[in-house]
Parts: sequence; C-alpha cells; structure tokens
Amino acid sequence: MGRAIDLFVTYRFLKLLTTPFEKTEAFKLGIIDEKGNRVKLPKSTRPAVELATVEQKNAYTILHKLVFNIKKIFAKVPGLRTKVGTYAAALFLLKDTFKESVDDPDMFEKEFMKYLKENNIEFDDEISEEVIGFGEVLPKGEYTLVQDILNKEEEELSAKKGDKVIAYEDEAPVDTVLGIEIFPVIHIKSQEKIYISLEDIKDDS
Repeated sequence: MGRAIDLFVTYRFLKLLTTPFEKTEAFKLGIIDEKGNRVKLPKSTRPAVELATVEQKNAYTILHKLVFNIKKIFAKVPGLRTKVGTYAAALFLLKDTFKESVDDPDMFEKEFMKYLKENNIEFDDEISEEVIGFGEVLPKGEYTLVQDILNKEEEELSAKKGDKVIAYEDEAPVDTVLGIEIFPVIHIKSQEKIYISLEDIKDDS
C-alpha cells in the first residue's frame, strides 16, 4: 500500500511540475492566475474563490501550493543553469509535509533531479563566496534573504528577498536536501518560522 501511495504522490508531483499554470484545474476554476498566484478580490487580500466545493479543494491542495511555488522559483531563474540551493528549502517543505504519508520522502529529490536532467537543466554546484559558515551550523545572528522563501503555511512567497531573518541561537541543520543543509530561522516581519539554506541568506554585519 505504501509503495502505491508513493507512486501516486510522485506522479502528482511530476504532473503538477510539468503542467503550465493555465492548464491546471486551479486556473480553470479561477483559483490561481497564469503565474500561479492566488486570485484576489479587487482591492482586497481575500481570495476571489473560496475553496468550498470538493472540486475546488481537490484542485488546490497543499501539494499544489508547494509545487506551484517551486514552479514560481523556476520562472525567476533564467536560462538552463540553476543553483542547487535555490530549490533545496522548497523541496524540504515537500518532504516535511508528506513525511508521514509516504514511505520514501526522498523521492521528491530523486524525481526533481530526474526532471532537471530530462529537461537539460544543469545545476551550478559552485558555492557562493557570500555563503555563511561551512554548513555544520548557522551561527546565531540576523541575516538578509537573498531570494524569496516559501512558508508552507502561506499561499504566497511571504518571505521576500531583502527581508530580515534571525537565528536566536546557533542552529544545527534539520535536514540535507540535494546535498544542501537546511536550517530553521524566524522571519522577522511575520514572526513565522521558515527554512533556508546558507545560500539563501547573507550576513550584513
């Protein structure tokens, strides 16, 4: 049974990853726009479509939200070469969300790498000179995000490039994704916990 669930979730993950936003059920039902963002009422932060019916709820699940946000990151990365760290935190959220539902949470990484290879997208494995520390620990301190980061509780990329985050103590990694260590920090503006790689932040001190 577990293997069957893994195969189903993997299929859904790849299907969503490869389907243009405008061809998804969420778009057809008016839940998202052509860029994958939740459609809002005019001059309001409220969604234009409430998820009231089974059809609407099935078209916009937590899996949809997480994969749609990975696709949004893709849209911001030009060309066929991308940094590993760009996707590590987003894939961690997928693993963390579905770890109780699937036998092999690492399948998201494996299938993502397979997808990149099949689409001739190369990973840039070079470590930026601005990367903090050596991956063993994130030192206590305040940092600035160098790219948008997803909070799985939110529907949008709520932690934006340029926002401040803080580690109240030296933080050990909670996981390693695509060979990149993932750390918890607090997003100062929202006071929410988010997860980042060392390549997602810079030290202004």
